[in-house]
Amino acid sequence: MAKESAYSDFDALASYAGDPAQFWPKLCLHAKSVFQSQGACLLLKTHATGSDSIRMLAQDSARSTQRVVQSGVVPKLDGMKEDTLHSWTDGLLIIVLPVVDGPKLWLILLDAAVSKLEEMAREVRVLAESYQARRREKRIGEQVISLSEVLDLGVDLGKSTTFSSASLRLCHRVAAVIGAARVSLGWLENGSLQLKATSHGGRITASMQETEALVRVMEEAADQNNEIAYPSIEGSQAINHEHKLFTQSHQGCAVLSIPFRNILKHDVVGVLMLERAAEDGGWRAVELEQLRLAVDLVAPRLSDLYTVSGWWGLRAWRFIRLWASNLIGIEHTGWKLAVLTFIATVMALALIQVEHKVKAPFLLKTEAAALAAAPFPGFIDDVYYHLGDEVQAGQVLLTLDRRELLLDEANGLAGRDKFDREARAYEAQGKLAESLIAKADQRQNEAKLNIVRYRLSKTEVKAPFDGVVVEGDMRERLASPVHLGESLFKIVQIRDLLGQLQVDERDIGYLHQGQVGELAFASRPYEKFQVKLERFEPVAEVRQEGNIFVLRVQILSGSEDWWRPGMSGICKLNTGKRSLLWVLMHRTVETLRLWLWL
Repeated sequence: MAKESAYSDFDALASYAGDPAQFWPKLCLHAKSVFQSQGACLLLKTHATGSDSIRMLAQDSARSTQRVVQSGVVPKLDGMKEDTLHSWTDGLLIIVLPVVDGPKLWLILLDAAVSKLEEMAREVRVLAESYQARRREKRIGEQVISLSEVLDLGVDLGKSTTFSSASLRLCHRVAAVIGAARVSLGWLENGSLQLKATSHGGRITASMQETEALVRVMEEAADQNNEIAYPSIEGSQAINHEHKLFTQSHQGCAVLSIPFRNILKHDVVGVLMLERAAEDGGWRAVELEQLRLAVDLVAPRLSDLYTVSGWWGLRAWRFIRLWASNLIGIEHTGWKLAVLTFIATVMALALIQVEHKVKAPFLLKTEAAALAAAPFPGFIDDVYYHLGDEVQAGQVLLTLDRRELLLDEANGLAGRDKFDREARAYEAQGKLAESLIAKADQRQNEAKLNIVRYRLSKTEVKAPFDGVVVEGDMRERLASPVHLGESLFKIVQIRDLLGQLQVDERDIGYLHQGQVGELAFASRPYEKFQVKLERFEPVAEVRQEGNIFVLRVQILSGSEDWWRPGMSGICKLNTGKRSLLWVLMHRTVETLRLWLWL
C-alpha cells in the first residue's frame, strides 16, 4: 500500500508545474517515504546581503532540522559533488540535486532504511530536474510575452522629446501593461528624490502629504539600491519598513519600488513605484523580472532627457557636476566643486597681475575763454550770433540801442556851442570872470559829450578773438534792458583743451604728477584718448556725495573738431600692476580697517 502511494506521489510530482513553495515540501515528504527515513529536509543555497548562505527550503519537522544543524554537515555541503550520494555521521544521507539555472539544492535524509539507495536517489533527481525544466520553459514563455511589451514601451518612450512627457508616458504605459492601480516616478534632483510624474495625473506639489509619503517609500528603495516590495517577494532580504507603513495607510495595497540605475556607475538616479489593490494580490517574482527589464531599457533614455531638460544654466550645472564626480567622487559633489572652485578662484585672483586704474569723471575745459559784458546800461537792439556759432575776432555779436545816446550827443554839441558863444561874448565885453565861468561850463559839457561818444562806440559788442559762443542766448531778450557789467556772451577757443578730473578722496593717494591714462567721452565711448596728469588742486571740495579733489590732465593726442568745452566722460589713470584680488578687495579692506581701527 505504501509502495502504491509512493508511485502515486511520483506521478503527481512528475507532472506538477505549480508554485515552488508547494513542490519542494511535497518532494521532501515523497523522498522520506521512498527512503523510509526518520526525517528529511531540503536545503537551498541563496545570496543574502551580498554573501552566499544556506537556508532551509523544506522539512518534515523541526526535529529533523535541529538534528541536521547539530551534525555540522551544513558548512560542508557546498563542496560535495553533484549526482552523488554522500554519507555523513549520525546516519545522514545527502543527495545533491541537479539544478537548472538556479541555486544549489541538497536533500538530507535521516536513517534511510532501503537498500537500493542509488536507484531511489536517481528517482528524486529526475523529479527535481523535470520540475525545474518545466518552470524554466514557463518562465521563458512569460519572458517572451513581456519582452514584446517592454519593446513597445521603449518605442513609445522614444517618441517623447521632454523629460516630463516621457515620465507621464512611462507611468501610464506601465500601469496599463502591468495592471497597477497607480505608477509613480521619482527622480534624483540636487541630492534628493523629487516626485516627477504619476499615472493619476494632476498637479504634483512637494508639500502635499501624499507626495511626501510616495517620496519616503521611493527613498527607502534608493537608499538600499534594491527592489523592495510589500508584501515581500520570496527570497528578498531588503528592509521594507516604509513600504509596510504605506501599505497600512492605503487599505492594504501591494507596493513595489524599482530603482533606475546609472549605466556606468550603477548608482540610483530614480525610482519607479507601483501600487496594486489588496484584492489583486501581491507582486510576483516574474512581474519583478519584467519590470526590471523595462526599467533597465528606458533608464538611459530618461537620463538623457533629464540631462537636456530645464534652462541652460541648470543643464550646464548638471554637466559640470557629472564631470566633477569623476574627479572628486559622487558624494557631495556640488559642495566639493564649489569649495575647489572658490580656492582656485582666490589663488588665480591673487597671482594674476593687472593694471590698477583710478576711475574719475571729467569735464572738458579750456583756458582761452572770454566774457562779452554790457559796457553800460541800455537796451538790446539787435543780436547777430547765438549759442554754438563760430565767430571771428572783431565781429559784432550784439548792438545796443543808440537813439538815446545820439540825442545826448546832439544835446552836448548844442551845449558846447552855446558855452563857446557865451565865453566869447563875455570876453568881448571885458567880463573876465563870467568868461572864465562860461569856458569851465564848456569844458564840463565837452567831458559829458566824450562820455556819450565813448558809449556810442561801445554799442557794438564784438568778439575778442576767434572762437565759439558757448553761453548767451539773447534772441528772446530783444529790446530788454541790460545792466553795466552784465554778461552777455561767453566765447571760448577750441584749442589747448584740458580735462578736469573729479577724483574721489579715497583714490588720491594712488596718483602723482606725470601718470598717464585714457579718457572716453560719453558721446563716443568707443574712442579712447591718451592723457597725462598735470597738476592737483591743493584743497578738496566738499560735496554731497563726498570729498573730491580736482585734477587737470593734458590730452596728448590733440583736439578734435567735434570737441566742445563742457563735454564729459570717464578718465582712467594707470597706477601700476597689482593682483586682481587686491583690485577687487582693497576698498573693502580699507573700509574694514577704518571701522575696526586696524
